[in-house]
Amino acid sequence: MVGTLATEALKVFHHRIDRGLVSIVVLSMASAAAYGMAAVLQHHAAVRQPAELSVRAGLLARLVRRPLWLLGNALDGVGYLFQFLALRRGSLALVEPLLVLSLVFALPVAAWLDHRRVHAPDILSTAVIVAGLGLFLGVARPGLGHPHASAASWTVLTVIVVVGCVLAVLLAHRGSRQRAALLLAAGSGMAFGYVAALTERTGHLLDFGVIHALGMWEPYAMIVGGAGALLLTQSAFHAGALRLSLPTLTVVQPLVAVVIGLGLFGEHVDSRGPAPFFEVLGLALITFGVFALAGSTVVDPTHEDA
Repeated sequence: MVGTLATEALKVFHHRIDRGLVSIVVLSMASAAAYGMAAVLQHHAAVRQPAELSVRAGLLARLVRRPLWLLGNALDGVGYLFQFLALRRGSLALVEPLLVLSLVFALPVAAWLDHRRVHAPDILSTAVIVAGLGLFLGVARPGLGHPHASAASWTVLTVIVVVGCVLAVLLAHRGSRQRAALLLAAGSGMAFGYVAALTERTGHLLDFGVIHALGMWEPYAMIVGGAGALLLTQSAFHAGALRLSLPTLTVVQPLVAVVIGLGLFGEHVDSRGPAPFFEVLGLALITFGVFALAGSTVVDPTHEDA
């Protein structure tokens, strides 16, 4: 099914259909697969930690002693490498939506870990995600932009992201664990969307040499942002309710990244005629399918007991 999506997508993307496009799609899907497997492994480790460690460095200190969590982080690193390589060649509007497939790849891993079977509703949810993604990318036909923006634009964006993440953390401590999982995952998705933009920018800075890239602020902001996003992600998983945290992270990250790509980098999607309607419909299908699949007892066994 995922392979069919890639084949159909190649027929309609605005990018020139050549080996470069194929490599972008393959790298993005490989990144999604690594991220999906990593999320399941990290959740299995994080959810068992004491509640008082939420959004604290001590949580990471405890988790670093868990082999399952370390394996998840290794997969996260692999996923980020593939994402980095994809963003060096493609746009945020093309690469980031493909990352929603991480949940699709997470399904068999979760089933294997808990010795559960994938049921018909899970397959239907997967089909909805793939259909929505195919509709959005097929109609939007994402186009390349320029991976740079003014200092003022970066400053405004950074302030918005930092304030959004801080608010998510503050509000998460004033409600239930379910609310905390949702808010922290939203903050994490926002942070990772911002990091994705910095990743694309850093990748293009490397075209002028490593020394040139190290003399710019973007690589360092990418590292700091990535560390903050990692802490928010583990805290969201730690709060439990994977059916809330994982789909929220899965949906928010690409949405934020696409908005940044369109607003800062001059990337574009088709806005003629009925195109916006079908693009929104595609995004709605993706969101519905992601939350439906994350509610499966295969992905989140705790939902069965809720």
